[in-house]
Amino acid sequence: MAILSAGQNIYLRQGDTGNITFSGLPKDKAYNVYLSIYNPDTNSILKEIVHTTFTQSTGVALFTINETISNALPVGEWEYGLKICSSGSEDTILPRAYVDNGELIQETVPKFTVDYKYSEGD
Repeated sequence: MAILSAGQNIYLRQGDTGNITFSGLPKDKAYNVYLSIYNPDTNSILKEIVHTTFTQSTGVALFTINETISNALPVGEWEYGLKICSSGSEDTILPRAYVDNGELIQETVPKFTVDYKYSEGD
């Protein structure tokens, strides 16, 4: 497998291809789901990718990373976010933030690591 995950953290090498799947998304609407790779040092989005498929009945979004996308990602340890959009509403799912007993809780931002390409294929 060319794209690895440990918990919510994602790792890939430039030039590699594969799929990233997110489950447990809301099922109440046919959402557009966006994965954004984010540079916390410059507060900027490096790349935003729309889902390849979103299955409303299961709440699963699939993102296909092709060679063009992975080659365009800069090497480094970044963060990522996941957003769902429908009918003019936009909701960030990751990184998760919520209120518990009147206190704002902000969960750890997941990492998206891009490593150097080590070999060429076809």
